[in-house]
Formats: sequence, C-alpha cells, structure tokens
Amino acid sequence: MSETMEPAHPGKNPNAEDRQDAADAKSARSSAKLTDVAAAAGVSLATASKALNNRRGVSRRNRDAVLRAAQAVGYLEYESQSPRTLPSTVTLFTYGRMVGNDAFYGDIIDGIVSEATVQGVTVEVSILDEALSKRGERTWKTLPKAAILMGIDEPRLLEEMQQGGIPGVLVNGIDQSMNFPSVAPDYYFGGWAATRHLLDLGHTEILHVTHVYRVSIAQREIGFRDALESAGIAFDHARHILDLGSTDMISMNAGPAVAKHLAGMERRPTALFCVSDVVAMSAIQAIRDMGLSVPDDISVVGFDGLPIGAHAMPSLTTVGIDRRELGIAAVKLLAERASFPDSPAKRISIGVELLNRQSTAPARKG
Repeated sequence: MSETMEPAHPGKNPNAEDRQDAADAKSARSSAKLTDVAAAAGVSLATASKALNNRRGVSRRNRDAVLRAAQAVGYLEYESQSPRTLPSTVTLFTYGRMVGNDAFYGDIIDGIVSEATVQGVTVEVSILDEALSKRGERTWKTLPKAAILMGIDEPRLLEEMQQGGIPGVLVNGIDQSMNFPSVAPDYYFGGWAATRHLLDLGHTEILHVTHVYRVSIAQREIGFRDALESAGIAFDHARHILDLGSTDMISMNAGPAVAKHLAGMERRPTALFCVSDVVAMSAIQAIRDMGLSVPDDISVVGFDGLPIGAHAMPSLTTVGIDRRELGIAAVKLLAERASFPDSPAKRISIGVELLNRQSTAPARKG
C-alpha cells in the first residue's frame, strides 16, 4: 500500500517559496539605481557612472569599489560585466646583458615575481637575442599570452605585439607610440637633481659622461642640460658631454675613455655626472690613476643607487631608484591593461632620490 508524503508545513510549498524569493531578488535588482551604487561604493554619482562605463578619470581602487557595489545592490550582473584578468602565465622578456646586471635588474625581477604571486600568476623568463633584434629579424617563435618587456623598447618588437593583440607592459622602457603602458624611474628629474646638487656645491664646470642609445638615457641628459641652463650656464655639447661611443662602454670599461677625455680638455671639469653607478666608479678609478683626488679635485655623481656604491671608497653620491617598486608597478599596470584593454596607455614615472655621500664636495675656489 502506497503512502502519500505530506509537506512538513501543510499549506506551504518550499519550491514555490524559493521561486518567490528569486523573484523578489530579481525585482530588487531591477529597482536598483545608480545612486544606490554610488552610495554603497562611497563615491560620487559621476565617478560611479565613469567606472561602470570604463571611462577615464577613475582610479583602480574606486573602479573596483563601484563594480563590487553594483554587484551587491543588484545594479548589474557582475559576472557578465567583470573585467578580464591576466592569463595564468606571463612572459618576462629581456636581453642577456640585462639579466647579467643583477644589481639593477635583479631587484626589478624580484618585484615582478612578488606582485605576480599576489595576482596568482606564474612568470616565465625568456632571453631574447639582441643581435637578431638589431638586424630586424623576428626574435620569438610564438607570441606570448601577456608580456613584460624589461629594458626593451624597440619599436619593431612592440609593433609585433600590437599586431598580435598581446597585452604588454614595458618596465624601464618607453613606448614612443603610446600603444603599451610603461613604468620607469623619473630619469629627467634624476638628471636634473644630480646636476642641481653639483651646482649647489659651487661647481660650474660639469661633464656628463654618457652614451645616448635609448630614450631613458636621453632623458638624463635633458635633465642635466636644463639644470645647467636654469643656473645661467649655456649648454655646450663639446664642453659638457663625453659620449662613450657604445653600450659596451657603459660599464667598468669606461675609465680609460674618461681619463683620455679629461687629459685632452683645455678646461678640466671640477665635477662629473655619470650615466650609471658602474661608469661613475670606473671614472673614480681613472681620476685616481691620473694622480687626482675624488672629491677634492673632481666630484663624481652616479645614477642607479646600486648597493655597491655605498661601500665604494669614497662612498658614491648617486641617484637612488626603487627598483623593486618598478617591478611591482609593472605587474599592476599589466593587470589593469588586461582588464581594460581599450583604455589609454599609461606612462608611470617612479620617483628618484639623490643619495648624498662622500664622492662630492664643494668646488675649490680659485
């Protein structure tokens, strides 16, 4: 004999109640207004509107808050509106000589890996053949899903990525076409601050030791030149610039070229502003080999803030860079780019700091 099971609560149908709850929730969603979203997110009505329409002028923090609020109050189905995220693997491209410069790029890589871990992303490192790149040949066999270019900003490589629709970001580089976001130290201000420091010490004969082969190097020179001219010193390339001639010379190999140039100058400079710390330390050794003293005869300023500079004799006055922050910022920029691919490319400058040490001193009078 069969039995008919009665509902636990006669007169009530659980399925019907569930359907009613869903209908009530849907009704609440449909009645939610933009003002509700703005109030829940704690932002203005204009900010909420911009965030929901992916418009410019809204910080990442406020945009995320608005999207969460829109989901919570039922203004939109968040799942269908949520921005895309980074792929599970991001490829970090660089050249071998940059990986070998552990003191500078090692800290950047550390920042990249640290932030990628926070984002739940794996970083693969790929070393590109610089010779192939210079010859205009293709440097990778398959295009990555997302890329970080470290110390690389060749237009041809960027064009390949643009054509492939690959989200990418440049760290310590600049895309002059502004198709890709980038993060770099404020090289212009660094050059200006280093030169201003020497000017404040009374130096008027200042030589910039450099070799311009990238925009980031040129920006240091422009900052140097502008600082001179702001002090009433007319910039003269022959008087104020020593071009080392090649990228190979932006290293500890710079010393002999510095010594030769100083020996041949009619009016010897009282201070050097060097393009990097390693060039500065090589220059200091060259000055010593000439029988001169640093900083008594010639003051020297470097650029990069490498740890070794603090332990040099004398300790190196330099422009310090938060290299780890460069890496962190690069991954955040890439994540934002993946979420909002049609937004304008951002160019972020990380602040630099003059580290005043023992390799600079007031200019001798007379």
